Amino acid sequence: MTTVAEALVDVLEAEQVPFVAGIPGGGVMDVLDALQRPGAPRYVLVRHEQVAAHMALGYAELTGRPAAVLVSRSPGAANTVIGLQAAFVEGSPLVLLSSQVSSRARGLGAFQEIDLEALFRPITKWSVEVRAPERVPEVVEEAFRVAVSGRPGPVHVAIPLDFPGQNATHRASPPSWQLVAPLRPDPEALDRAAALLARAARPVVVAGGGVTKARAADEVTALAELLGAAVANTWEKKALREDLDLAVGTIGRGGAEASATALKEADVVLAIGVRFSEFATEDYRLRLRPDQALIQVDVDAPTIGRVLPVAIGVLGDARLVARELTERLRAAPTNPERASWRRRVADLRTSWLETVAKEAATPSATGQPTTAQVASALRRLTRVDAVVCTDSGNFNYDLARHFRARVPGAYLYPAGAGPMGCGLPAAMGVKAAFPERQVVAVAGDGGFAMTVQDLETCVRERLDVVAVVINNFSYGNIKVRQRHRHPEAPPFASELGNPDYGALARLFGAHGETVERAEDLEGALTRALAVEGPAVVDVHVDPEEMSAATVGTWW
Repeated sequence: MTTVAEALVDVLEAEQVPFVAGIPGGGVMDVLDALQRPGAPRYVLVRHEQVAAHMALGYAELTGRPAAVLVSRSPGAANTVIGLQAAFVEGSPLVLLSSQVSSRARGLGAFQEIDLEALFRPITKWSVEVRAPERVPEVVEEAFRVAVSGRPGPVHVAIPLDFPGQNATHRASPPSWQLVAPLRPDPEALDRAAALLARAARPVVVAGGGVTKARAADEVTALAELLGAAVANTWEKKALREDLDLAVGTIGRGGAEASATALKEADVVLAIGVRFSEFATEDYRLRLRPDQALIQVDVDAPTIGRVLPVAIGVLGDARLVARELTERLRAAPTNPERASWRRRVADLRTSWLETVAKEAATPSATGQPTTAQVASALRRLTRVDAVVCTDSGNFNYDLARHFRARVPGAYLYPAGAGPMGCGLPAAMGVKAAFPERQVVAVAGDGGFAMTVQDLETCVRERLDVVAVVINNFSYGNIKVRQRHRHPEAPPFASELGNPDYGALARLFGAHGETVERAEDLEGALTRALAVEGPAVVDVHVDPEEMSAATVGTWW
């Protein structure tokens, strides 16, 4: 007879889950036993449940498919909250399986009893506690379907600790991501959008995270090239390659002047998979004039028109919409003004590239590396298909400006949530599922310290990630804001005393180096990328280097 735990693992196998990350607890012992059988997903033991959630988020962001997180009762489950809320904001599918107190003890104030279903309800697409043991497998199957349908997101399933050892019968279905059909757009909306785009003289395409999730980069790129449109990625979402001749950089806080100029001069803006978040609009300053038309494409109906008024809203899968628009536009006459717009876009792109090249070539006053130099060196030294997982911090603006994407969707940061400590765990999730790919985590010293303990997990699990620490011995985002608001006062509660992270990495058994001079940077990165096993490069940047993008103006 099959147990509930064994049937649960049957579902994970059928869903082709690449790994299950978590920490053991009394309520998940039977599931851990079942995960040891041949063919079961890889179990990754981490040192903090936050890391497990961010591992699943990293994998989901890269692939659009869910991994699983397995934790015990309220302490273990609650430790995943920061990762779950990040996945919820980003629309990243993952399934959290938590234990719960025994069904016989519910409501009695049992050890570690809280209402986990209610805790996760505001930050998941669905949070449920299973009420009968035989229903566990079917509920978990439904959880995977919910996670990948519509706008993707996290799902939580709480399983009472007396259920896994009981009997269950279940036959698993095919993977949910194969069963859920993409949302087909309305043909009439497509016709109206195509007609407006055909008349456009100065079109701009803005690509957001929804393009990555729909695996629509090729189709959106083909559409942009057919239109001769300027192409911009949203803030920290490099959904399209930035080596395209039409690319003019990112929009939003820290974005390129070229992208702002293109948007201001555009007559039609096509936004695909874009939520127009606070940072993408620079605190909602971005506004279009009445003579500019916005076409917004998304799988989430409430997103369309929520921030900016739309001329046409298209509800549908980004890949299908781009493909259908391209077919319609191939048969439409081209606006003759489009040729001069192409030349204008080329000039904007040249200006953008010259600006970032000048920034990267400017040395610091102290002789220490700059973040621009770190980003430029990483772009030169990593393979074209390398995945970069970045953490939250002031360094992010310069990293995004200078690490121009060479492949779509390989620059990962949950920008809408901005969780510190996510960079290294997200890289671990990508590496666990794709060991052949080069994976780099970039974090500030504040964020890196929040999950540094899982360097031990990297060593033990042979997750060969390279962590680059942009170390200015402070919470830089806070420090620069303090200086902007209170220029006469010294920084308060934003400066840190850090260990030597290169030496700390070696204590964990990883490769570790510390860089304090710009001339030593490239050699250290080259060695870290070449070693077998995880590596850390602790880069001491000038403590006075603070990105003005935090308080500056893009729009």
